Amino acid sequence: MINTKLATIAVIGVSLISGASMAGMSERMQWDMPEFNQIDLNNDETISPVEFEQFRQQRISEHKAEGRQMKNMNQTNMFDVIDLNQDGLVDAEEFSQHQANRRMTW
Repeated sequence: MINTKLATIAVIGVSLISGASMAGMSERMQWDMPEFNQIDLNNDETISPVEFEQFRQQRISEHKAEGRQMKNMNQTNMFDVIDLNQDGLVDAEEFSQHQANRRMTW
């Protein structure tokens, strides 16, 4: 009887810790998502491929310096994925849509 109670308590504890860990990870990922104005370096309300790459390289350097895991390093075509109308620029609407899609996949 006591062993059953202890096992039940252990399972509940592990479940709570695991759930909290996943929630925390989701919050960190969402917090780490850049804002449009961080990438639109010249404030012209669009992100050019040059601005995007400058921001990307800066972010890679910062994450590396912090010892963080480097993910999606080989996604060189990410700008084209975000540029939905393929006009060579990313506007705030395209950027927001991309961010929303990323949130849904977590």
